[in-house]
Amino acid sequence: MRADPSPGLPEWDGFDLTDLLERAAVFRRVGAASLPDPADLVRGVAVGLFGARADAEGGRFALAPWVPEGWRSFALRRLRCHRTLVDVEVRPRAEWATVRLAVTFGPPIALALTLRNVGQVARITVDEVALEGERAVFTASAEHEAMFFYRGETP
Repeated sequence: MRADPSPGLPEWDGFDLTDLLERAAVFRRVGAASLPDPADLVRGVAVGLFGARADAEGGRFALAPWVPEGWRSFALRRLRCHRTLVDVEVRPRAEWATVRLAVTFGPPIALALTLRNVGQVARITVDEVALEGERAVFTASAEHEAMFFYRGETP
């Protein structure tokens, strides 16, 4: 999968997630012949669900996972951003979410990481270092763990 080079994220919500899951279920049950555009399904996962963009603000790689309600974890393996491959795993919990990233091939990349549809974020840590703001901006070079702690109620 490749990160989308478009400058902004598309509007995405629970209906888009439902549509993506229905298309994935058809693909699993019936096979590739039943899916007229497999690249569209992959794009839905990379851009819609994970919010991947290759050339975001400042030329950074950006990830903004959309956290589906009730999911315990979800992952994307071998996401390509230019020459770099990244594995991403998201584990949402009631009061925080953990995002694990691993650069599995290629040079380090500048990364901006946020979460969508989780309400307000009170604080963020990356590799146990506290960061300011509602997004984590850092250079991904090996394995990293980002934790997003929610403020008050989640949606």
